[in-house]
Amino acid sequence: MNHFPSFSRIRHTAGMLAIGAALFAGAMTGVSAQTLKIGVIAPLTGPGAPWGLSMQHGASILASQINAKGGLEVSGKKHRIEIVAYDDQYKTVEAVSAYNRLVKQDGVKYVVILTSIATMALKQRVEDDKVIGVSSGITPKAFDASSKYMFRLLSTPADYVPGYVAWLKDNRKERRVAILNPNDETGWDLTKLSERVYNEKGFTVLTAETFERSTKDFQPLLTKVLAMKPDLIELSAIAPATAGLVIRQARELGYKGLFTKNSGPGPKDIVAAAGKEDSEGVYNLLYVDRENAAFQQLAAEYKKTVGHEANDTIATYYDGLNVLFKAIQEGGDVNDTGKVAAAFGKALPMKSILGDELILGGMKNFGADRQIMTTDYIAVIKNGEPKVVGKIR
Repeated sequence: MNHFPSFSRIRHTAGMLAIGAALFAGAMTGVSAQTLKIGVIAPLTGPGAPWGLSMQHGASILASQINAKGGLEVSGKKHRIEIVAYDDQYKTVEAVSAYNRLVKQDGVKYVVILTSIATMALKQRVEDDKVIGVSSGITPKAFDASSKYMFRLLSTPADYVPGYVAWLKDNRKERRVAILNPNDETGWDLTKLSERVYNEKGFTVLTAETFERSTKDFQPLLTKVLAMKPDLIELSAIAPATAGLVIRQARELGYKGLFTKNSGPGPKDIVAAAGKEDSEGVYNLLYVDRENAAFQQLAAEYKKTVGHEANDTIATYYDGLNVLFKAIQEGGDVNDTGKVAAAFGKALPMKSILGDELILGGMKNFGADRQIMTTDYIAVIKNGEPKVVGKIR
């Protein structure tokens, strides 16, 4: 059963939030407030929906908070923020279509992009159109020293996977690894990175397998993998609900070993898909500590708006938009994206919603400081809930 609202309902809910915030802002600022549109391109339906909905509504919640204070002030002028979100269904063609509609029809100059495949498809368009692109795509190919308008809103697997695997080495006895990933840009990059890091840390990588994101029956793949007798299966960039499906089917085939997920967090969705018993003891990289009071307040706002639990990534998307808005203020002109791009360095350092320090980095990964460096956590699922057991900076 699909536990996520339909796309039409998603758009309606977001629209009501924007309208309510706009009315409040109007009461505060009168007719003088201008509109600043922020585009969101993300999978709002399907397996990637937990991430996509968190991006959309993390942005909408922050926008409503700013609008309630009268809007974003840039060089003495108030701007009401409007979030315009389109569902790319985790498909390149839909991402391109969404971008074209945002830029050519909606007049958007700032776009938040979720996936690696969408980021790769839009990388050159962003530069050519002088549109600010803020991406959570993890592929290193999406950014280089020549990029001027594309920024990454969180630390990448290259930053946190080594620390994650080192923690596993120090705290777990398992050493025989099978790596599973989707057959796309994200999966290829995570497979290459994970295989290298596990080998460097003294693990034995038995196999690295990929599959299509539409796959539901994993028994043939798992039968092949389990015949190699791994004691650790790395789920890496698999969408959380799909990861839960893999776990459940592997348990049905008799696998008793460890599951870990070193990227793309979503432990609650894993539990929902795998079941409480089968997901017990699964390790997950997290972008947040769910016990943090500020995160709990943000997650409660999301649940009140959308009707189901927020994915952990909501905090990262909220923080990333906050940095973007600060850069727009520092740039001094909402219409001059060149000035805004140059002002990202002035927007940081900044405190995250959890209280960690956000800084600008990325030089060692792709030759330019165009990435927001974030703090990450390691959690284990206990009794259906993720419990933080480690931290990576």
